[in-house]
Amino acid sequence: MISSDKRNRYILTCILVCGFAWAPLAFTGLCPSFVVKSPENSSFIGVADEFNLIGDATWLADSTTTFYMVGNMIGGMFIPPLADKYGRLPVFVVTVLLMAGGGMVSAFSSSILMFCIMRLIHGIFYTASGLAGWVLGYENTPLRLRFFTSVYFGLMWVVGACFLALLAYILPDWRWLMFFISLPNVFIAFLIYMTVPESLHYLVSSQQTEKIEAWLDKIRGPKGDITANDIVEIQDEKSSNFKSLCREMWKHKMFIVYIFVMTYIWIVDTFIYFGLAFYSKNLAGNIYLNFIFMSLVEAPAYIFSPIFMNKYGRKVLISGTHIVAGLSFLGIVLSSESWHIHFWLLGKFAISCSFMSIYMFASEIFPTDGRNKCIGFCETLSRFGGMLSPYLSHLTAVHSLAPAITLSLIAVSGGLLTLILPETLNTKLPSTIAETASRRQLIDRSDSNSN
Repeated sequence: MISSDKRNRYILTCILVCGFAWAPLAFTGLCPSFVVKSPENSSFIGVADEFNLIGDATWLADSTTTFYMVGNMIGGMFIPPLADKYGRLPVFVVTVLLMAGGGMVSAFSSSILMFCIMRLIHGIFYTASGLAGWVLGYENTPLRLRFFTSVYFGLMWVVGACFLALLAYILPDWRWLMFFISLPNVFIAFLIYMTVPESLHYLVSSQQTEKIEAWLDKIRGPKGDITANDIVEIQDEKSSNFKSLCREMWKHKMFIVYIFVMTYIWIVDTFIYFGLAFYSKNLAGNIYLNFIFMSLVEAPAYIFSPIFMNKYGRKVLISGTHIVAGLSFLGIVLSSESWHIHFWLLGKFAISCSFMSIYMFASEIFPTDGRNKCIGFCETLSRFGGMLSPYLSHLTAVHSLAPAITLSLIAVSGGLLTLILPETLNTKLPSTIAETASRRQLIDRSDSNSN
């Protein structure tokens, strides 16, 4: 157990700095809400305004976000393996610096093509830095602090989103905004390098004995009562190769259904989450306050969804929040305009609860011998939802309520499909695909053992 002396400070510094990096990360992920197209009745100068992308050419402005999401997919596929090979810390520092450089250079784009290319580069290092920061902070977190770490990272994202709206108000020009939301990452990279240690999990897995001892010496008390096992969860199982996974999946076809459903839910959540963020500028009222409200409503979701999930179950929460989101968007169709903002906020809260929970649910459904590959597959394909999200506002050309109707339908469909998945609350993690495919039997045995 870690006492409240320098040992706490050392670990908390690691968690706080890694989580703090998620605030400027939100600048990068959500900046299309202001940068791409200027909101109506606003003095903000967006990319579409400067390059005269109007009429039939407006899709070119939204394509900058599509390029960014493609970059997310590329970065998510190719950079994380580098963190496994060379360490979380160097990959985190380098990708944060490259993300900063890409963002600052994009502010000097001379054409829409150049800006698209720079956003692609921006997206590559955004995903990599966000994932590396999360893994580094989480792997250095003792078991008893992991709830705090999860909530803290989420709250830092909310803080970053709110500050983005403030910066967009102060700097009403996309070039200035892109430059100044990228600049803090230079400071963040330096802060990480100076204060955050390499992941203890990585040091243990790579058998760097001297560095492990040096790491532990900084948090050991006078009795030397801290070991690597207090922080690192040792897993003996080895990951299966791709061919063996495919053979097992073909033998247990229910597992294929689970992957399909989980991937669909991930795409739905990504589409709705970013779609709402980008669409908020089209709502009635002050565009900056609307964006802040849409961001702040995520904070209670990050705090309460883990509590609710652990009490009532993962499937109940994720399915229920999708249904609530769908009904909220339907409420927009059936209510007067004065109520619309309230329904948008309720929908954003509900889908944020699901987004917060889906990582844990997927980790408990997918087996040890393919967990990383399956989650990586789902997360990579989810970017298709992100690619489509900036085009949500284009549906108003069909009908002013078309965006709300679309969101309602896909949210409800996600909630209903979630019911196909097995409940994982209070059940052991599956080790093989066969165990996952017969999960209901595992749940039955768990229930009978508890009685």
